[in-house]
Amino acid sequence: MDIGELVQYLNRMSSSISEIGDKTSSGLQDIEIRLSDLDSTLTVTNVLLIVLIIVIALNTFLKWKNLKN
Repeated sequence: MDIGELVQYLNRMSSSISEIGDKTSSGLQDIEIRLSDLDSTLTVTNVLLIVLIIVIALNTFLKWKNLKN
């Protein structure tokens, strides 16, 4: 292996390492976008669950009050 082949080999290796970094960065951005969407969905779900709990508590209270009368 002469110097020219060694330089080519090192250049290809450097290029491959650079591609791995780019692909990793792209994958992380995709994951970040999906997590942001999931966070928004969970916020809406939590609000709906709180509303459901309030409605159930109010319904239970009103039934209890009507039975007492």
